[in-house]
Amino acid sequence: MKILIIGNGVAGISVAKELRARHADPASLDLEVLARESYDYYSRIRLPEVFGGGEASAELLALFKPGWYAERSIRVRLGCDVAAIDRARRTLILSTGEELGYDRLVLALGADPVRPALPGAYLPGVHTVREYDDASRVRASAEAHPEAAVVVGGGLLGLEAARHLQQFGVKAVTVLEAAPRLLPRQLDAPGAAVLEAALRELGIATVAGARLAAFEGAARVEAVRLEDGRRFEAGSVVVSMGVRPRTGLAKAAGLACGRGIVVDRFLRTSDPAISAVGDCAEFEGVSWGIIPVALDEAAPCAAALLGDESRPYSGTIPKNSLKVAGVELSSFGAAAEPPAGAEVFRAASGPGRYEAYCLHEGRLSGAIVLGSKEKARRVQGLVGGPADRAFVESLLAP
Repeated sequence: MKILIIGNGVAGISVAKELRARHADPASLDLEVLARESYDYYSRIRLPEVFGGGEASAELLALFKPGWYAERSIRVRLGCDVAAIDRARRTLILSTGEELGYDRLVLALGADPVRPALPGAYLPGVHTVREYDDASRVRASAEAHPEAAVVVGGGLLGLEAARHLQQFGVKAVTVLEAAPRLLPRQLDAPGAAVLEAALRELGIATVAGARLAAFEGAARVEAVRLEDGRRFEAGSVVVSMGVRPRTGLAKAAGLACGRGIVVDRFLRTSDPAISAVGDCAEFEGVSWGIIPVALDEAAPCAAALLGDESRPYSGTIPKNSLKVAGVELSSFGAAAEPPAGAEVFRAASGPGRYEAYCLHEGRLSGAIVLGSKEKARRVQGLVGGPADRAFVESLLAP
């Protein structure tokens, strides 16, 4: 059997890894990954390091050494662009005109960064960051224009981008967030206030509820203007407003798509010979666009490709554990937006320290731990499990 995987990000490589772990014989399972970029699988969440003043090359960000692929008989074609899928012939047509046949196909196409439809959005100096070359362009821009930078979007990548721009030497860095608070998917309002204070201590300005009107400039970007008239000067702008699943290839092939490529419990699309995983996939009406989902989908997808339907995918509890602008943050489940009827327990134990626990229907349905990696490790495995008031109150103890 020949399986082709389009995409060598976390979703594609995780499926390849799971497939080979279950079927080690390359003679009966031919496995090939097609990568649009010219780099081996690397950590996208570390891309801000590229413009943070260090020497974060694509090789240093790589998660596996080149020998890892050869040892597992996983072939990877870099710089390989797929132009079309011929489902009738089970064939891929590459941009070069070459054709590749498959028995099973996995779409791990990822997602594209959102760029707002506003005046000046494509001025030189206005960047989105999704791939390594994007980050390299931000670094060059910041080096040439170090006076001020604006980051549009106060999510995880946006805040990391702000911190690394500052570390690189940009004199004034401002984060603009449209939502009423930073990290609206990971933090509640009190937690966001703690993080904002920590960012101020670092010298990073934040503006919540910021509604963009335009990117201003002549030959290149010079400022970002808000609807209320406020104007923030910027020699460089990083737009970090989320992502959209890449569905163009799937739609052109006639596969069912909503926001993402629609998949079932075994990550199969409307064509049973084609699966989809990660940021490009939509399961039960949701396309998360987060790494834990890609990791959770890999094993069920690989098992089903090899005929094992004993472990269907049932969804993912959102979880993030990252250092955000130098502050440890872990967010699990529904703590940022508790469900109706939930009881929330909160505590702020000092500068940069905050915890919140969500109790709902006898379960710990969510948790936020800001400023303590050790506490977050203890809590992570408890989310989703049974809990009562006494148990949750015990978690707030130092």
